[in-house]
Amino acid sequence: MSNKNSVSIIGCGWLGSALTRKLISQHYAVTVSTQHEENINKLLLLGADVECFSAGGESPTPKDFTLSLFQQNCLIIAIPPMIRHGKKDYPDKIKHIVQLAEAGSIKQLIMISSTAIYNDLIGNVDEHTPLNLQSEKTVILHQAEQELLAFGGDSVILRLSGLLGPARHPGKFLKGGKQLSEPNAITNLIHQEDAVGLLFGLINQPYHTAIYNGSSNTHVSKREYYEKAATTLGLSPPKFTKAHQERSTAASKKIISNKIREKLAYTFQQDDLLAWLDIPVPIKNAGFSGK
Repeated sequence: MSNKNSVSIIGCGWLGSALTRKLISQHYAVTVSTQHEENINKLLLLGADVECFSAGGESPTPKDFTLSLFQQNCLIIAIPPMIRHGKKDYPDKIKHIVQLAEAGSIKQLIMISSTAIYNDLIGNVDEHTPLNLQSEKTVILHQAEQELLAFGGDSVILRLSGLLGPARHPGKFLKGGKQLSEPNAITNLIHQEDAVGLLFGLINQPYHTAIYNGSSNTHVSKREYYEKAATTLGLSPPKFTKAHQERSTAASKKIISNKIREKLAYTFQQDDLLAWLDIPVPIKNAGFSGK
């Protein structure tokens, strides 16, 4: 049986675990999933119920239909699309989950998508900006979102910008002298604390269907941002590839997230991510493990 304070999370990684801790602290009943049995004990420490589940392109199995993941009130989908690793089955995974949600007791689906769906666009970009469907990455993300919106209940898509926060200091990208591209491009980022805040706010809203962007108002150049990130960790300044060195700031995109700010009346806790860089971070917690 579902209740109004019951939430499931499929994909309980770095962001999903933080959301779980928030929900548990607010006395929600939470069920999370993992693909690997060896992770069960670690996830149980969060205070949630844990089930093994793997979304795939094939039809759901009889066992899938018995999972309590799909018997809660709200289901959060937080699985990565893995496009950069050559995977193209993200839409199939979302379709699989939606089929199970339809058969269960889910009233609302919330899918964590990505502002990477705005690939190759320039200028101010909001939820109404036409997508470039000539980009394979955009097509895959768009198809996945369409599968989500086919759900018979209410469905929300939250397109998040690049995530940073505890154990994900932006300085980690500079490890080993790694070169960055497009120094003049605008940064579009969001802190884990605000990603969790937005998700928690959506869970507590009257159920509805919508698409939202989630991004901080820190929109400086990559050069400025990553040079400061390096300085705060005592690292050498970042190096940039020669390609696109001359691309101007005007030729990149700025993610606008006014819609969700107004809908939730939410105040970002880390809206100035340049100021956030000034907070001391021990090197061992800066995220250099590559995980």
